[in-house]
Amino acid sequence: MMKMLTTQLTGKFQQIEEKETLAIEEAARALAQAIVGDGNIFVRGFEEMQAIEAEMVEGKETLPKCQRYQSGTELTSIDRVILAARFADHEEATAIMQKAQAQGSQVISLSSVKTNEDPLYKQADFPVDTKVTDSLLPFDMERICFPSAMTALYSYYAIYITVKEILSEYE
Repeated sequence: MMKMLTTQLTGKFQQIEEKETLAIEEAARALAQAIVGDGNIFVRGFEEMQAIEAEMVEGKETLPKCQRYQSGTELTSIDRVILAARFADHEEATAIMQKAQAQGSQVISLSSVKTNEDPLYKQADFPVDTKVTDSLLPFDMERICFPSAMTALYSYYAIYITVKEILSEYE
C-alpha cells in the first residue's frame, strides 16, 4: 500500500508541475511585487488547509510580509491574499476572495478544481489547481487517502521557490 501511495502522490505532484507551472509563476510574480513594494501577503486556510497557513506564517521558510488573514482586514491594491481550500467551490473562501478583490487585492487560490465553473478557479486572479478530487487508494470497499494538504503544500513550495528566484534578481 505504501508503494501505491508514493506512486499516486508522485503522480499528483507531476500533474501540478506539468499543468500549473504558469499559474505558479504568475502567482509568484504577484507575491514578489507585494514583497518589494509596500504590500502585505495575507493567507487563510480552511479545514486541513490550515497547514498551509501555519507553514506560511510559522514555518521555517516563510515569505516576507506574510500574516494570517483576519475578518475585517482592510486590504489595498498592493496586498495579496492566498486562500487554501480543499475544493475550489468553498463558500467561505469564495466570499473572502470577492471581498478582497472588491478592495483591490489580487487573490491566489490553492484548491482542487472539480469543474471550470468553481468560483476559486474561475474568479481568482491566480488559481492553482492542487489536483486531488478523490481519495487515491482502494481499500476494502472504499477509497482512502485524500492528500489535499500535501498537494497544496507542494504547490506553496513551488510558489515559494519561484518567489525566492525572482527576489534574488533584485538583490
